[in-house]
Amino acid sequence: MAALYKARITRKVFYSEESGFGVFKASVKGRREAATLVGILVDVNEGDFLEITGDEVVHPRFGDQIKVIGYKAILPEDKEGIVNYLSSGRIKGIGKKSAEKIVNAFGTDTFDILEHHPERLSEIKGIKKDIREEIKKSFQDNHRIRDLTVKLSPYGIGPETTFKIFKEFGEASLEILQVNPFILIDRIRGIGFRIADTIARAFGLERDDPHRIRAGTLFLLEQVEQRNGDMYMEETDLAERSATLLDVDPKAVLETIEHLVERNDLVREIIPEKVVMSYRNYAIEKSIAQKLSFLSREESGLPEVVVDFADIFAKISLELSDDQKGAVFSAVRNPITIITGGPGTGKTTIIRAIIECLKAAGQSVSIAAPTGRAAKRVEEASAYKASTIHRLLKVDPQTRSFLHNEGNPLPVNAVIVDEFSMVDSFLFHALLKAISRHTRLIIIGDKDQLPSVGPGNVLRDLIHSDYFHTIFLKRNFRQDENSLIIDNAYRINTGENLALKPYSRELDFVFIKVAGDEEAREKVCRIIDYYKHDFLFNSPDYQVLVPMYRGQSGIDQLNQVIQARFNPAPLITLKEKVAFKRGDKVMQLKNNYEKVIFNGEQGVVAAFDPQGNILHIDFDGYIVEYSPDELDELTLSYAVSVHKSQGSEYGMVILVLLPGHAIMLNRELFYTAVTRAKKRLFLVSDIATIQRAIANSAPAERKTLLHRRLQEAFTSS
Repeated sequence: MAALYKARITRKVFYSEESGFGVFKASVKGRREAATLVGILVDVNEGDFLEITGDEVVHPRFGDQIKVIGYKAILPEDKEGIVNYLSSGRIKGIGKKSAEKIVNAFGTDTFDILEHHPERLSEIKGIKKDIREEIKKSFQDNHRIRDLTVKLSPYGIGPETTFKIFKEFGEASLEILQVNPFILIDRIRGIGFRIADTIARAFGLERDDPHRIRAGTLFLLEQVEQRNGDMYMEETDLAERSATLLDVDPKAVLETIEHLVERNDLVREIIPEKVVMSYRNYAIEKSIAQKLSFLSREESGLPEVVVDFADIFAKISLELSDDQKGAVFSAVRNPITIITGGPGTGKTTIIRAIIECLKAAGQSVSIAAPTGRAAKRVEEASAYKASTIHRLLKVDPQTRSFLHNEGNPLPVNAVIVDEFSMVDSFLFHALLKAISRHTRLIIIGDKDQLPSVGPGNVLRDLIHSDYFHTIFLKRNFRQDENSLIIDNAYRINTGENLALKPYSRELDFVFIKVAGDEEAREKVCRIIDYYKHDFLFNSPDYQVLVPMYRGQSGIDQLNQVIQARFNPAPLITLKEKVAFKRGDKVMQLKNNYEKVIFNGEQGVVAAFDPQGNILHIDFDGYIVEYSPDELDELTLSYAVSVHKSQGSEYGMVILVLLPGHAIMLNRELFYTAVTRAKKRLFLVSDIATIQRAIANSAPAERKTLLHRRLQEAFTSS
C-alpha cells in the first residue's frame, strides 16, 4: 500500500531527459539510512525537498527502493536554500553568483518575484536581457509542470503521463487541458479516452461538453472496431451505447453524430438501416475496391508468361494434382489470383511452382506474409527469401507510413502473400497502394481460419465477391497420411467428432483429459518439463495456446506459472503486475514503427541495463531497447491467444480448452489452433468442452462494406 514520505535529494544516480525516469538517493524523514527513489521524477535535483507518495519494493539486484507514484516539491524558504535551488542547474542561465545576486536583491520573496514579476530581474546589474528571458522561461516551465502534477495526481494521473503532456504542449498545457483535454487522444501516444476523461474531470468539464461527447462516441466506434473487427456500427446502437458510456442523453449523442457526418469525420450508409463508419474506414474500403477493379481490368499491362510448365515441374521434382496445376496456371496468367485450402493441401508446393514458372519467364517475385514467423516458414518451405508485409513495404519511422506506395510502387512483376487470412483491411490497403498494373497479386490463405486480429474480413469478402480467379484446394497432400492433426483439423471443420487414440510416442495428436484449472496448469507444466531436452522453456518452436487471458488457466496466469517454474533467473523489472526476467519469451503487442517491430512478433529478454532501466529484447537476432514507459508494449508469451498465433506453425503446441473458456469457444478458433501444430499437439481439455467447441460454428460475420464497394467498383468499370 502506498505511503507518504518526506525526503531530501542527496544525489542524482540517473536521469533520462527523454522519458523523465530517474534514480535518486535521498534522506527520508524517520530513517537513518539513505533511501533509493525510482520513478518519473521531473524537475528534481540534489538538495530538493519532496513530499512523495510511493511503494516500498525490493529490487532483485539493487535491494530496497521506494517506487514513486506521485510527488510535489517543497520549495526552500531560507536564503541559502533558495540560492542552492536556483543554482542547481534546473534553471538555465543561473549559476551560483547569479543566484546570490537575485536572492540578495529579493530575499525570501525571490520565488514570488520570479513567478509573478520576472521583469524585475532587470533591476539586478550584470544579468543580461537574453539571460533574463532564459531565467523567466525556465522558472515558468518548472512551475507549470509542478502545477500540472499537483492538479492531476489526485485523479490517478501519474508523473509519466504528466511529463508527456508538458513535453507536447509546454507552457500552454494548463490552458489546453482546461478547454479540451480530449485533444490528448490524438496528440500523445498512450493516452486514450479514459485517461483523457479522467483529466477532463480534474478540470471540471461538464458531462455533456461537446468535446467529451465527440471523443466518447469516436472512442466507442474504435473500440468495437478493435474488439470485434467491425468496420461500422448501426447508428442507433452507437448512440445508445455512447450515451450509456458517457451518462448523457442519447439525443445529445445523435446530434454529435449528425455533426460528425456533416464534417466528414463519419460516413453514413443505409443498408437498409442507418450505419456509420469513420471516414478513414470508408476511404480504405473504397480505395481497396477501386484498386482491385483497376488491376483486374489492366490485363494488357502484364507481360504474358510463356514457359514449359511440364519441364519446370519435372526439373524441380514436383508432382502436382490437377487442382494444384490449375492454381499455378491461374497465378501466372491472371492479374489477381486467390488460392485457398486447409492444412496439407499443398499450398507451399504451389508457391514454389509459381515462383519457378515466373523466374523461368524472367519475372521478378516478392514473397510476403503478415508475421515474421509466417514469412520464415514460407521461406524455409519454398527455398526463396520472404519477408513480412511491413518490411516488404519498408516503414518510414518518422512518418509511420510506408515508403512503397502509389508514387513508389514495388519494383517486381509478382507479389505472393501467404497466410492471407491474417491480413486486415488497413494492411491490405497499404499493400495495394504499392502494387502497380505491371504486378501480379497472388493471394494464398485458409478461408476457414479465424479472420485477422485487425478490422475487416478481407479474404472471405474477396472470395465471396466472386470477382477474382479463386482456386479451392480440397485434397490432402501431406506425406504423412496418418497424421491425426490433419485428420482432426478436417473433422473440426466439418463438425465431426475427433478421432482420439490411446497415447503412444509416435502419436501426433494427444488428448489429455483434465477436470479443472489446477489440473490443467499442472499438466501443461508436466508436458513442458517432459520435453525440456527437445525444447528450451523459451523455444520459439513450441507454444501454449489458450482462448482467453483471464481465469485460473487463462493466458496471464499460465504465463506467470510457466515463468516461475522454468525460468530460474531473478526478476529484473516490473510492468504493472508483470515481471520480466532474462530469458523470458515475450511478445510485442502493438505496431512500433520507430523500432520496426510489429504486433505479434515474439522475442526473448536478452539483457537489462539497470542504470537506465532499459530492457533489451532479441527478436531473432534483432536487438531492440525498451525504456520503462514502453514496457506496456510487451507481455510474456509462453502462453498466447489463438488469434496471436495465426500465421505461425510450431513443432509442438499445447492447446488448453476448458469450460471457463466457453464464451470464446467455436469451431473456427479450434480449427485455427489445431492447424498451428506441425509435429505434435497436446489437447488439454475434457470431452464436453471439445464437443461444445465443435458444435458452435460461428464463422466471423464481421460488419464490413467491402462487398458493396467491390460491386460498385466492378459494375461501374
